[in-house]
Amino acid sequence: MLLLPLPEAVPPGIEVWLLELNLRMPVLDSDISLLSEGELTHALRFHRHEDRVRSISTRAALRRMLASRVKLPAEMLRFVTNCHGKPRLQHEVCIDFNVSHAGCFALIALSTGGQVGVDIECRDRTIDAKSLGAYVFSHLERGIGLKTDEDFIERWVAKESVLKALGVGISEHLQAISILTDDGETFRVEHDRPEWSRIRVWSIEAPNCYAAALAVKSPGPTLPALGTFQR
Repeated sequence: MLLLPLPEAVPPGIEVWLLELNLRMPVLDSDISLLSEGELTHALRFHRHEDRVRSISTRAALRRMLASRVKLPAEMLRFVTNCHGKPRLQHEVCIDFNVSHAGCFALIALSTGGQVGVDIECRDRTIDAKSLGAYVFSHLERGIGLKTDEDFIERWVAKESVLKALGVGISEHLQAISILTDDGETFRVEHDRPEWSRIRVWSIEAPNCYAAALAVKSPGPTLPALGTFQR
């Protein structure tokens, strides 16, 4: 596990850890033993071995990290989900978390400073950016135009991180936010939902051929519907 450096503007109380996965190795019994029946059932639904490794290894790592912070055995942690499926610890409201995995890597974000979302994607995946853009991007975003598949991936990880931090359904809210740029370096997150105020998102360090982003919704009073995304 590697603790990633984060942009200076990220609020205190936020950590993002990088987990490298060996997708050819058998799933460890020590990882399986930590999972709930529901978590294990979910993981075993995957037909491919590498997908099972990603699911079980990432969830076990998350449990160990949370357990060390709340001073409980990892296997004793209980989770509940909101109406869109975002999990949280059943009896601990001061810690938020989120995970993402792609290829041979997983990200685990932990937060005591607000709601958190994280996403990692492979940059070299084949993308039909034109067709996907009509589904993924808002009218404002489509007006900008994306020059490369990497542009698409970078905006995608930012957008998914924002929606995961907000704790809303991703597929039905993809076009509810717009990630726009003024100068090619600083991004704005625009929306018309006052309850989504105080959301910010940053591009973060990722292994070669990957893109990753972190979003944080800070606690506090509702603000006008505007956030920022910074590289």
